[in-house]
Amino acid sequence: MENIGNLPSWDNDSFDWRRFIKQTVLRALCGVFAIVVFGTISDQGYYSPMSKANGTCMFNNNECACSYAVGVGVLAFVACVVFPMLDIIISKISDATAKNRIVKGDLAFSTAMTFLWFICFCVLLNQWTRTNSEYVMADAARAAIAFSFFSIITWAILAYVAYGRYNVNLNTCEWLTALFSRINGNGNSQ
Repeated sequence: MENIGNLPSWDNDSFDWRRFIKQTVLRALCGVFAIVVFGTISDQGYYSPMSKANGTCMFNNNECACSYAVGVGVLAFVACVVFPMLDIIISKISDATAKNRIVKGDLAFSTAMTFLWFICFCVLLNQWTRTNSEYVMADAARAAIAFSFFSIITWAILAYVAYGRYNVNLNTCEWLTALFSRINGNGNSQ
């Protein structure tokens, strides 16, 4: 099938390796940032003051702040493993509706993760400004805050890339609809 104009084709055999590599590098970066956030908090985010037997969260003793950051980090890491596999699978799918759903899912998830990381950054920063304990490892807290901020940026870029793929899909569908209406219109006039 010939690709008319500058519009991309959604053939089964076409696979955009450059886009895949760029997205995979971005997802790997997101995965590293997520590991830094949840790893730092899981490893060094809890301290045991002399008055308590169990560890308490380094962010103003707020267990919810640590749990939220660890939860978002783990979710982001799992997504960074799953979505590259979906990118490979999408090239093998012949159903345009299924491809559209995967692209929409990628766009929605990347946008949601950008928002969740923004909330994580705000919560950690807010709780850190209220923390005044000498037992807290300040470098670990600052690393978790910094990498949650970096995660906002990388997930926003992934959402932008997913929006570009969604737009290409929309343009292709509109182009195909126009093409088929021309073919049907010419077929009826004969």
